[in-house]
Amino acid sequence: MKKIIIAAFAFLPYVLQAGGFQLNLQGIKAVAMGGAFTGIGSDASTVFFNPGGMNNLNGHNFLLGVNYVTPSVSLQTPETANINQTSPNANPFHVYYSGAILKDKLNDKLRVGFLVNNQFGSTSSFDDNWQGRFIIQNISLKTFMFQPSASYKLHDKVSIGAGFVYAMGAFKTQKGVPVASASTTEGQATLEGSGNAMGFNVGIFSNLLSFGDDTKKTDVRLGVSYRSELAIKLDGGTAKFTNIPTSLASKFPASTKFSGELTLPSVFTAGFSVKHSKTNYSVELAYDLNWTGWASYDTLAFDFENADTPDSKTTKDWQNALTHRFGVDFTYKEKYSARVGAYYDNSPVKDGYVSPELPDMTQLAYTAGLAYKINDMITVDLSYIRQSAERESDLTDAGFSAKYRRKVNVYGIGVNIKLGGASKPKVEDTTAPSMN
Repeated sequence: MKKIIIAAFAFLPYVLQAGGFQLNLQGIKAVAMGGAFTGIGSDASTVFFNPGGMNNLNGHNFLLGVNYVTPSVSLQTPETANINQTSPNANPFHVYYSGAILKDKLNDKLRVGFLVNNQFGSTSSFDDNWQGRFIIQNISLKTFMFQPSASYKLHDKVSIGAGFVYAMGAFKTQKGVPVASASTTEGQATLEGSGNAMGFNVGIFSNLLSFGDDTKKTDVRLGVSYRSELAIKLDGGTAKFTNIPTSLASKFPASTKFSGELTLPSVFTAGFSVKHSKTNYSVELAYDLNWTGWASYDTLAFDFENADTPDSKTTKDWQNALTHRFGVDFTYKEKYSARVGAYYDNSPVKDGYVSPELPDMTQLAYTAGLAYKINDMITVDLSYIRQSAERESDLTDAGFSAKYRRKVNVYGIGVNIKLGGASKPKVEDTTAPSMN
């Protein structure tokens, strides 16, 4: 059984997009299309979604994007009519690059890429004296992923790719301790630490079919990718206890160390896209199926260095979950684009295990976006997500029950920059008047 230390404290994501604590804001076009991008490979975010898709690009491709997330979470308990989470807004970002760097015969077959993004993260808080303060008061988590990648064209229709992932995480969290001292009715625990992990990302991309004539063309593409688990070691974290009675100081010292491991789940994705292009417009449809290995989050454990501080171990018993993603892109004259999408994700959290620091819900969310190609070098993308969901459940071990309501708006903007590389051939406009 794997140990997951402080996950229940460290994770209340900016926006829960794939169940659990996964954050999927990894490309503005992709976000606008419901996150369905594994079988598209049309911009540098394919380094993340499917590194095999880098061979679908030419030239040097850069993508920079940022999201503005405005969460609103409230809960109702049998004792309290309404409790609002005081979560601030957040700005997760991403940077991607893909290009050909060789000038010999491998130039047509080999591509390299790199990414920096935030795949998990949180900043959330409740009033210090709220009803569930012994479960959670304040949390803050930041993660950064770095991934150098490469892809190779095996065949005109098939490419493979892989990337090495280095992850860094840092957190701080607080909760109440139900002990009384001479000066207060309860104490407080503050945990802070950081760690890193290594993993990989692999993918296969296929331009399966392409047919048409000079006035119309249809492309069918397939993609499969796998992102490995990331086991972040949290050795040497610091736990501080304040307002603790003198009689309990040996169990809850002013400062002690703790250690453990935080496992971020693996993700397997299969996707496809169909793009139909005519003289003045194109329509692209995409679908992705995500399988996320949430069963890795089975236990919550604290291992304190101080021998008298009682270690803690709580069963979480999460289950693996599927997410369905759909997207449509309509582009006019290769310059103006409008996009819509949706995703349906199943919560991995069973009834009886729902906690206020992670009130996860099965949900259907909607996405949209626009794009404008300024010139052959620069394209600007916009995206929007709307989430609204409710769930009523218990945290059985803590004797806590609540009805949760969550509404989230996410606004994204990104810039695509392309340097060099031959432009893809356009469908010939046979309606233009002849000059003969």
